[in-house]
Amino acid sequence: MPAEPSTDFPVVLRFEGMFPADLGGFEKHRTRKGGDLGHVDKSKSDLNRRLHGKEDWAERTLAEIEEMKAENFTDEIETLTRRRRKSELQKRIVEGPRDPWRATRHGPMREVILTANRKWFDEIEDLGDCMVFDKRERDFETLALAWLKLNFGDDMVHARADLDETAYHIHAVIVPKVQVNLNGTKRWMLQPSKHMAVKKYEAAQDSVGVWFSTLGLCRGERRAAAIREARLAGEIPDQKLYRHHVRTVDWRKAEDTRLVEKGQDLDKREEDLAASKKLQSSRQEVIEAREAAVEVRETAVDAREDDADAILAVGEAISSGQFTIETDTDDPDTPRLRNAPDARPGILASLRARMDKAPGAVTRALRVFSGAFSRLREDAKTEARAELERDIDEIRRADDSIVEIASHLPEPERRGLAQIRKSLTARILSLTGGTSGPRARGDGSKKR
Repeated sequence: MPAEPSTDFPVVLRFEGMFPADLGGFEKHRTRKGGDLGHVDKSKSDLNRRLHGKEDWAERTLAEIEEMKAENFTDEIETLTRRRRKSELQKRIVEGPRDPWRATRHGPMREVILTANRKWFDEIEDLGDCMVFDKRERDFETLALAWLKLNFGDDMVHARADLDETAYHIHAVIVPKVQVNLNGTKRWMLQPSKHMAVKKYEAAQDSVGVWFSTLGLCRGERRAAAIREARLAGEIPDQKLYRHHVRTVDWRKAEDTRLVEKGQDLDKREEDLAASKKLQSSRQEVIEAREAAVEVRETAVDAREDDADAILAVGEAISSGQFTIETDTDDPDTPRLRNAPDARPGILASLRARMDKAPGAVTRALRVFSGAFSRLREDAKTEARAELERDIDEIRRADDSIVEIASHLPEPERRGLAQIRKSLTARILSLTGGTSGPRARGDGSKKR
């Protein structure tokens, strides 16, 4: 005798959109080689069973969809060729085969999930002479396969029962193939709405509610109808009626997070106390570190101030004439300060005291000043030589003028002028070190 339907255990029907590209991930999860395995009891995975379709159903499905694409493309090219649509033909050849479905966010295929509450499956059936532990699973399985075949026929390419998760459930994959007339040509398409169970979700819920009532299961809550009735009555629907299904993987992540957070409450309080103590210790360490850093900075500042004052003292000593810079022939790279002969002892002592605070800075300063003075001396010598050569040239030009004038004078005056020129030449030679001078020509007369 059929069991009376109980409102405690509704049958669960759910549809999930799929694209052909999702089949790889679907198969990985089916074979327990990938996907969300956190809620899977691997010790029971061997109990999972395939209910419909061959083992290589996914590869066959993908190949069939590719064949649909190729057949559609071939028919389209033949139609355009026959109609002599050259521009459209060239464009389609470049574009290549198209996916045989219209753009949709849900995908052109459907995954169907059928199950019930775990407590219902856990009930053990007493048949009088024996106890059957999996009778409810087997009965549910038989009815589920019959309902799937009735509603989806050959479009159901795969079905399986999973027994290694929280509750027994069935997965099925629907590939809804239709042939439509498009611009006078037949086209293969994937169109989920061809099936009334997909097109009218409430009707599908009504259907499974009646179908599984023989097992004592009932239809799920009529939320959509309740929402419509509330709106017709001018009322605001209860927000609980808008409950949306949460994917198992997402629910599992949220649940794991909740349990972890709950389990961590006590640990968190203990960690907070330890963190507070650690914070106090860290604060003290920070204060000590800051004080040490300030001391280091102050020491560095004092050192820089001593260096700067020592360098200023060197500059003042040289500019005031209290010291001179001397270079030792045995160590030309290390110039030294020497007291000037007329230096004042008081000023010397003050400058020495400032320089003694930073000997390294004094050495660097002396090298800089010594190099600068060397360059200045060289520049001065170069300029003096240039000026002396200019003066000598001027004297030579003047001497040439004297000789020219003497050539036009009478003999007595010419001899007198030659005598004066000879004395002048000797004087110039003594001034220039005897290296240069006017050209002496005896009596100063030119040869005619």
